[in-house]
Amino acid sequence: MQKLRRNWVLIAPIAFLILFVILPFGFVLTYSVWTLHPVTGLMQPALSLENYARFFQSTLYVRVLWNTFEIAGTATVFALLICYPFAWWLGRVVPVRWQTALLMSVIILFWTSFLIRTYAWIGILQERGLLDLTVMALGLSDEPLGVLFTRTAVIIGFVHVFLPLMLMPIYAAVRNLDTNLLLAAQDLGATPVRTFLRVTLPLTMTGVLTGILLFFTPTFGAFVTPLLLGSTESIMIGNVVETQFGEAFNWPYGSALSCIVVVTVVALLVLFNRYVAFDDLYRNR
Repeated sequence: MQKLRRNWVLIAPIAFLILFVILPFGFVLTYSVWTLHPVTGLMQPALSLENYARFFQSTLYVRVLWNTFEIAGTATVFALLICYPFAWWLGRVVPVRWQTALLMSVIILFWTSFLIRTYAWIGILQERGLLDLTVMALGLSDEPLGVLFTRTAVIIGFVHVFLPLMLMPIYAAVRNLDTNLLLAAQDLGATPVRTFLRVTLPLTMTGVLTGILLFFTPTFGAFVTPLLLGSTESIMIGNVVETQFGEAFNWPYGSALSCIVVVTVVALLVLFNRYVAFDDLYRNR
């Protein structure tokens, strides 16, 4: 009877997985091997790898995929450099009674529309915008910086929009760090740098790696931020997919690109799991 109840409990998550993950991806995978009718331009059932061949035979699309890696990777690095010191300060220095309020001030970013936050950066980074006026008022530059519509603007937008995804797991790892281990390292004569490298960083690596995964994955497939803040030099694979579905109405090719993105992300996760097993991330130390 207990086993039967356990199986009933699994029905809901399995049904959710089938309806909202497996079936949609199945449709996309099916469309990716279809073709467009040469006269009507409508999709027609087929079994062709033409859409995949088109991608790999074009240096332009391969370059866009590599450009996506560069932008998403750079944004992830900057987010980590910002979040780790802040998470350490929040989890180890700030009094406990203030931590929840400060943490909510970061999470509140998700309460604001994604588009509104992105459009806000247009007003800040545009020529003669808030950033230019501030820099010129401080005498740091006599000319506008011209940050908007560059790769730098896209990275800034990504870091701001997805920052809580990096911060939360790192904060949790830092918050649960055993202070006695840090004191023991100091008593044994370890310097602050050596304590960080040999004790603090390994014990908080769970949060770091989880934050990297949570941040990099949505950044890799994003298209709104590079569309609004970037230019043709900062176009990402998500922009190409959106164009194929929304403007070119080439759903088979857009589906093939979507499958390539999914396979790429899954391959990265498999590679990651090969060197750092996911089970090890959540195993009690």
